[in-house]
Amino acid sequence: MRPIIGITMNTRGEFSSYYVESVERAGGCPIILSSVDNCETLEPVLDKLDGIIFSGGTDINPFYYNDAPRYGLEEVKPKRDRYEFQLLKTCFEEYSFPILGICRGMQLLNIFQGGTMYQCLEKEKPEGLMHALMTKFPLHYPSHIVEIEKDSRLFGLVKEKQIYVNSLHHQGVKDIGENLLATAVAPDGIIEGLELPGERFVVAVQWHPEMMSEKDEYAKAIFGGFVRECINSDK
Repeated sequence: MRPIIGITMNTRGEFSSYYVESVERAGGCPIILSSVDNCETLEPVLDKLDGIIFSGGTDINPFYYNDAPRYGLEEVKPKRDRYEFQLLKTCFEEYSFPILGICRGMQLLNIFQGGTMYQCLEKEKPEGLMHALMTKFPLHYPSHIVEIEKDSRLFGLVKEKQIYVNSLHHQGVKDIGENLLATAVAPDGIIEGLELPGERFVVAVQWHPEMMSEKDEYAKAIFGGFVRECINSDK
């Protein structure tokens, strides 16, 4: 029986297929979760989930980390912000299934735990790498190395200290949220992986393994390991 994996709806609709196909290839049953005004609407679906993926997408309103908009901030979707913070809270308080965050999903987790963000790496960390390669490289193309903490869940998935990843983000984690551990870092010091310690699987990455998973062994390993955790979850 395939575990049922919920995926938050990406407002860039054409990208949703990457998540769906990655979960399917890994042995899961992917379900796109509609953006709703109240999470109680989704309760019948959430009760059936074995795991959830918080997907990538637009910037999160800096209001949520007590900052004002700065130059370089891009499109914000207030309804999605409101819904996903509510959904993440519900997942933590009412369910125990595994959580995987990707790009915006990692940023959501960090902010939810009280962390902050660089609103635009190009302006706030100009000495660093170019991370926003959406129009520069093919979406699946690896562009830089990340260094992975050996004692992390992420290392347990990919079994490597260094891997190459794609890079499609223009924001980055600034202050790490409470109880979160940084598990992967880019050569310029930008945090590329976070996780919550403990028995529950809560892992997040800044890159987009769903766009690499057709051919990249490490991206496949992330989805494969996540789906296995969902199979073994008691919800």
